[in-house]
Amino acid sequence: MQRRLPPPIPTDDQEEWPIDQGRPWLLRLLALLGALAFVMLGINSLLPAFEPPAPRPMPDQRLEA
Repeated sequence: MQRRLPPPIPTDDQEEWPIDQGRPWLLRLLALLGALAFVMLGINSLLPAFEPPAPRPMPDQRLEA
């Protein structure tokens, strides 16, 4: 399926480039939310590597007697 190109923007000066209007603010906000979620997943996956190791259990002295 081919994507249609938008029609050219008519201008008085043919050498002037059309101005990019950018993306709607709601779409930018959604992209920012997705980027933050991606970063949070990465941070949460790295957190267990930085936790101190669990203390080793002490041997039970009642079993030795």
